[in-house]
Amino acid sequence: MNTMPFTCIATSAWMLFVFLGLPARSSAETVGLYFDPATPQIAFAAGDIKAALEKRELTVHTYDLAALARAGSGKKIVLAVATDKTAASLLSAQGGKPAAGSGAQAYALRTTTAPDLSYWVMGGDANGAMYGGLQLAENIKFNQFTGAHNNEESPAILKRGIKLNLPLDNNSYTYPSSNKSTAAKLAIPNVWDMTFWTTWFDEMARHRYNVVSVWNNHPFTSMIKMADYPDVAIQNVTGYDGYSKPMSIDEKIDFWRKVMAYAHSRGFNFYLVNWNIWTDGATGKYGITDDRKKAATSKATINYMRKCMTILLETYPDLDGFGVTEGEHMSENDDENSEFLGKTYGLGMADYAKRYPERKLTFIHRWHMADFSEIKKNCAELMTLPNVTFDMSYKYSKAHMYATAVPGWMGESEQKALRENGIKSWLTVRNDDFYYHNWGDPVFVRAYLNGIPGKGDWFRGFYMGSDGFAPTRTFFSKNSVTQGLLEIQRQWYMFMLWGRLAYNPATADTVFKNSMALRFPEVSPENLFAAWSKASRGLPKATELVHGTLKLDFHWWPEACQSDEGFVTATQFADAIPGKGSTLCSIADSAANRNNGGKSSHGLADEIEADAASALALVKTMNAASNTELGVTVNNIKAMSYLTIYYAYKIRGATWLKAKDKDKARDSLGRAYCWWMKYSNLMDTMYTGMTMQRSDDLPDWHAHDKSVLKEYTDLGGTGTPSWE
Repeated sequence: MNTMPFTCIATSAWMLFVFLGLPARSSAETVGLYFDPATPQIAFAAGDIKAALEKRELTVHTYDLAALARAGSGKKIVLAVATDKTAASLLSAQGGKPAAGSGAQAYALRTTTAPDLSYWVMGGDANGAMYGGLQLAENIKFNQFTGAHNNEESPAILKRGIKLNLPLDNNSYTYPSSNKSTAAKLAIPNVWDMTFWTTWFDEMARHRYNVVSVWNNHPFTSMIKMADYPDVAIQNVTGYDGYSKPMSIDEKIDFWRKVMAYAHSRGFNFYLVNWNIWTDGATGKYGITDDRKKAATSKATINYMRKCMTILLETYPDLDGFGVTEGEHMSENDDENSEFLGKTYGLGMADYAKRYPERKLTFIHRWHMADFSEIKKNCAELMTLPNVTFDMSYKYSKAHMYATAVPGWMGESEQKALRENGIKSWLTVRNDDFYYHNWGDPVFVRAYLNGIPGKGDWFRGFYMGSDGFAPTRTFFSKNSVTQGLLEIQRQWYMFMLWGRLAYNPATADTVFKNSMALRFPEVSPENLFAAWSKASRGLPKATELVHGTLKLDFHWWPEACQSDEGFVTATQFADAIPGKGSTLCSIADSAANRNNGGKSSHGLADEIEADAASALALVKTMNAASNTELGVTVNNIKAMSYLTIYYAYKIRGATWLKAKDKDKARDSLGRAYCWWMKYSNLMDTMYTGMTMQRSDDLPDWHAHDKSVLKEYTDLGGTGTPSWE
């Protein structure tokens, strides 16, 4: 992977294969590729097109877009923005439909055949041209250099983001408990690896994401140097288990400048978000404190944090904005807390924005524990600045996006406040559900994205990610085929679904099936797609049933059926209620036959078991070695299916417990144990456990076997159940 700054990539690296002359005489095996190598987004897409053509054994001649006016006969591909007069004129002259009027991130694909077959990608802007080029590359992978492509696409959601909780040092946590998390500890070397970031942005641009938010308690001491506070900057990188990296603060600044510039070269906005009040690396110096009883009113801390904000913006011209959280590690006085955020981050950004009115910035204030009227009062100056966009952010599904497809946690009062004040809000979409499984059900994804409220009104966009896991590179796989991959590569299908369908919810299932056909030519893509969908379908429904009670990350981690207090029992299931927005009937009401038109817990259990059984039947004949990508994929489908059937019987057992039918509860929980053992045995062959950040630790995948069996024996069951 090329790790040079994007300015070099856009010129030197691309110029290695761009010839600024007239096209060679065409032949049936040759394609001319025209694009502007100085526009990095377009050059990136051109690289994917070139690779796809060469994979099809076609010879590719690449030319600067400036040579297009002199292009003669021969097959060609043109990547341009729709406002490029030469490209637009030649497209029209060769019989192509004009592509003017495309908006931001949009594109049009056109096909002409005179004098020779030619494909045209016309973007509404550089990002749109990139997405169109990536789409054309995909078309070539699927269909070779054939067919006609005449269509337009524009983004349904303009801001499609990821949240990354990342520690920067063992003294710069992403969250205080991250100092014990295996994932967070192992993330630190990757955070400071440029190859990680270039690969990450390349992969995620292909999936159509365009926002990244990096969340850290106090990023300043690892990212800036301050003349008034000369010894707060953390020199070098110190991780865990002996990891260290020599790196001066100047080298760190250069590193993050390159990361942010590369983000822009792939069409991304880059945001930092923090919690409050932490002062990692500066605590105890110059009177700075993060004592929650003193910090919110400490003049030394306020002055320091205000300067941190201003200098951060001065240091990073490609930083697009900053987000803050009220109520985390702060005083019990809400007014003091809100005032602190206004005096520090708010005024710090205002100081900079007034000096540099040409720079556009975004300030994101989370609703978390905050009072909107206080926010308005304490951030009033920042809100009035024309070059600052002041946004809010709401935790849309609490900690579990894989639950109710259209959740009801965001109330009308928040939406009314946004409308009345002309402010937009991001949705924080939390995935503290699947750290191990490569989940994939496009039906759920479409329902979730189509159900987002406030579109055309107060909705700004979303960023999706976990708090309890730091996703960098895979460290827990027992097979070599996935160990060491970027997590977004290992869970490629899950990320592909959300990115592509957020850009266009009407993206056909054929796109996903074709991707499977390319990766796994030895099996039926139709069957694999159906099995993957069915295996994924039941787990969000199981969480939905208990989400009203088990709504936060430390309440519930479904992959291991555990909370911060350990194994989650059938009794806890029985007492839980569905999440807001759900039409499911609670277990208690189901046991009492009070369904009120909702789906009963028994009906839900039957439904999810049937889907999982269907998935298992579909993959039964898909044989592959476990240390192959297909083998890992099939085992992933089996594991999700086993876990789903376990939950089906657990839900039945919990319902019979509420109905006070001990015998049926015992039998159901005995069957649940059998499916749990299938699940834990398979997971143990695939993965190690890990120390968790929010839920209880998982030393290995047999950690809860005894607890699952105890649910059966406590009800009078004897021995070890052996039902199928």
